[in-house]
Order: sequence, then C-alpha cells, then structure tokens
Amino acid sequence: MTAMSRQDRSSARSGGAGSTPPPNSAGYGRFLGRSVLGVIVPGLGLILAGRRRIGYLVLGIFLAGVAAVVFYVWQAGQTRLVRLGTDADRVNVIGYGLIAVAATWLLVALVSFYLLEPRGLSAPRRWLAAFLVIVVASAVLTPMGIGSHYAFTQRDFIQSVFPDEEERHSLTIPENSTDEDPWAGKDRVNVLILGSDADEHREGVRADTIMVASIDTGTGDTALFSIPRNLQHTPFPDGPLRDAYPDGFRGTPEAEYWISSIYNNIPPQFPDYFDGINDPGAEATKLAVGEALGLDIDYYVMVNLDGFKALVDALGGVVIDVPYAIPMGTRATPWGTCTEPRAWIDEGDEQRLTGGEALWFARARCGPPPVSDDYERMRRQRCLIGAIAEQTDPFRLLTRYLQLEYAVRQNISTDIGQRRLEDFAELALRVQKGEMRSLPFTDEVIQYRSPDFELMRQFVRESLEPPEEPAGGSTTPPDGTDEGDTPITDIGADTSGDTDLTDGTDLTDGTDAPAEHGTETGTIDTDQPAETGTDQPTEAEGAQLIDEVC
Repeated sequence: MTAMSRQDRSSARSGGAGSTPPPNSAGYGRFLGRSVLGVIVPGLGLILAGRRRIGYLVLGIFLAGVAAVVFYVWQAGQTRLVRLGTDADRVNVIGYGLIAVAATWLLVALVSFYLLEPRGLSAPRRWLAAFLVIVVASAVLTPMGIGSHYAFTQRDFIQSVFPDEEERHSLTIPENSTDEDPWAGKDRVNVLILGSDADEHREGVRADTIMVASIDTGTGDTALFSIPRNLQHTPFPDGPLRDAYPDGFRGTPEAEYWISSIYNNIPPQFPDYFDGINDPGAEATKLAVGEALGLDIDYYVMVNLDGFKALVDALGGVVIDVPYAIPMGTRATPWGTCTEPRAWIDEGDEQRLTGGEALWFARARCGPPPVSDDYERMRRQRCLIGAIAEQTDPFRLLTRYLQLEYAVRQNISTDIGQRRLEDFAELALRVQKGEMRSLPFTDEVIQYRSPDFELMRQFVRESLEPPEEPAGGSTTPPDGTDEGDTPITDIGADTSGDTDLTDGTDLTDGTDAPAEHGTETGTIDTDQPAETGTDQPTEAEGAQLIDEVC
C-alpha cells in the first residue's frame, strides 16, 4: 500500500475529495492503544504505522540496549556497581547518557503518534489522545530524568567532598598507592574518625570524639580504637613536632593540652610544616594518634554534630539496644547537679532512634550513673557506629540518596581522594560482611593523665592479631597482669569528659559549668567507677566483638 503524501493527509482531514469518515469508537480505541504502545516500546508504533524497516531497527536497538543493561547488572554484581557510582567521570557519562536516551525515546514516540493518527479525527479527540500520550510518556521517562538528576548530584558531591588527587597534600597518605594497589601493599588501612562539636552555636572546632578504624583490606574485619579526648602527654613522631614536645604534648592549663586540643593548637605553631594541607588540624591529630597507638594513620573522616543528626535522620533512624535510660538536653549546673532533661531515651532492646536521639545516646554525659561515666559514653559511641555500619544497605542508600547527599556534603570533611573513593566504597562492602571488634582505652587500660603509651601499643598489636584463647577460656591483658592488677584512674579526681576547656564549657550545650558532679541528684559517684548494670567483657581483656560489647 502506497503511503499518503502530507498534502493528501491534509486534504483528507479537511474533508476534501477522497476523504473517509471519521473513525468510530472501535477505531479510535485502537489508535489510542497503538499510540500508548508506541510510547512504551520504542519502534513498535512505527511498525504499526507501516514504517516497518525503521521501526524494527529502532525496536532492535531498544531491546539490545535493555539486554545489555540487564546483562551488565547481572554480571557486575554489587561491587562493580558501587565502583560505577563512585567515579565522577563515569557518573557524568551516565547522567548525559540518560538525557540522550530520554530525548530519543520521546522523539520516536511523537513521530509514531503523528503517523498513527487516523484521518478525519476531530480536535477534541486529537487533544485527548495527545494528553494520554503525554501522561504515558511522563511515566516512562520520569525515572530517566530522576536518574540523570541523581547522577549529576553524585558527580557534584564527589567533586565537592573528596579532594582532587593532584591538589591534595598530606604527610600520612601513602604516596605509592596505585589503582592496581590502592593500599600501597599494606594489609590494613587505618582511618581516623573525628566527631567535632562544631555547629552554628560554637566557634572553632574541637575533636570531641576520637576513634581509629583499622580495616583489613582483604576481609573487611575492623578494629575500632576509642581514645579519651582528655588524654595527656600525647607523643609525636620524629620531626619538628617531637622536637618541640620531646616529652609529649604537655603544658598548662591542662585542657589546652588534651589530645582533643591538638586540632586547634598545633597547626598555628607550625605553619610551614602544614603548608598546603587542606585541614592541618586533622593532619596533626593523625600524627599524634598514630604515634600513640603505634599505627600509621592513612586517612581521616570528620563529622560535626549537625551532620551526625542529619545523617541518621536521612537513613531513617538507627535501631540499637539502649542499655539504660539516657537523658536528653541535660547540662551541668554550678552546684554540681544536672538540669532537668527535656526527654528520656528509654531503656529497651532494638529501639529506633532519630538523629537527635542518636546524638544524645552517643554524647550524653550529665545524668545518673552510668550516663556520667565518660568511658561508658565511649562504649555507647562504638555501639552506635557499629549499628549504623551494619544497617546501611545499598537499597536504603539509593532510596534516601538525596537526603544523605545533603547531610554528608554539608557536614563531613575528609582527605580520602576522588581516585581512592571507589576503593573505599568496595572496602565498605567488605566491612559490612566482616567482623567488627572494638577497644576503648578506658581507665581499665590506661590512666589518661599519665598514660603508658607502650602498653597502649601492645594492646593495639594484640587486638589486630588476637592470640589464641588459653585453655579454660581465661584471658590476661597483653602485659601479663591479672585483671585485678590493671590500674584504675581516680575518676573522682577529674571525670574524663565533663568539660572541654579550663572555663568549664559543657560540650552538651555550650553553657559554662564546673566539671565536677556528685550530689545525690547529680551525675556520678566520684569514689567508684560507674556500674553499667550489664554483664560485659572488660577492656583489660583486649578488643571485643561489637555484638558482645553492645
């Protein structure tokens, strides 16, 4: 059958010679069905309109493309898909590719609609058909638009949060890492995790939470080491920092020489040493923490208070066992007591906490024992990190991506470069499947005012290569002493976490208050370490599985 010319079609629609009657209801319904199929399956509308050669070509390309995508997803697996989404250049190609596919798809659908339109169709019916095609096309193409938006958002996120390799300078990141050997031949990569108290109500940055995640690059098995923020006499590695502080970071007033104050106080003293480094405070802290633990700290990640709340909320909350009631909104008063809490996190298993509740779970320090024990607070922080890592699955990340992206971009900083991002993303999958153990350096292990750093390093070595359990299941500390001989600090002398500076600034809300608690209505029994009320292994036994600790 010879196709009609454009002039013939126009003449037919105007009722000229050779025109046919307007289509009946059955013919109009068939037109609508074919038009919709032409939108859903590219090329099918052209075939039904008589343009078989071009129609089969378009349909073949479409089916081949779908098959290729399905095969790649099936063949790639989770690891390669994660790598695909963590490379800025590849993500950029995906974004523009989705736009090109959507535009081509829409063009084919419109041409099919035009060719399928019957002669003599009234204007109302034509507009109704066009509206139906637009609705169907929107439903089909909107996911591509969303995917393209996600891709460009991911590209901008990678470029804004993770530094460019060529512009980055560091004293600790391995220089000989390559794409083939991202960990520079090391069996473990060590990442410093800093929780800063920076927010819109505070000036400057204080490293309120200090942890190290030592990750086995092959298995993903992870050891978490928590360090008290008021640790004193912290040593530095060989170089100008050790020359200036040969006996460790010490001086008066004490609070200005806690390990948490290195972030602010060291870089201004050595501007040339940290020249060209984006975050000299984090770099200085990496050097000090690494020397204290006997580890080479490779990278750091720092999150502030607002970022932590936003991150947990973006994940839809976190499910965790709450071992005892925890007050929210309390702060120390000049009389050694605590203000009334605005709410409580009730004791109970598998409770879903919001971002604000999770923040108080991790940071609460003014309340009845054991809330007021700073070492117990370190334990809660490790449990929370373990819960978040365990519950962060790819589907949740995808469905809540935009909220997560905003939370991370605004509130997290790191020196993990763009080139290593995909390697860390793959490593994160192993961490979720691996074993997570933790060891906080509490008063069961060290005295924060005069710490035995060699003992700390010995604990770290034993934690990374745990010895075989002796017969009978008993365990002794790395130095061979019985648990009862482990030195216990005098918590009553100076609780390790009530104040941050000599003026007594309470980190919970920034108000001034003395460091000491201890009234009946107050927060801590200063004569004895706080009892947790749970049957937990002691830190003197070395690193423990997160599930056992929490």
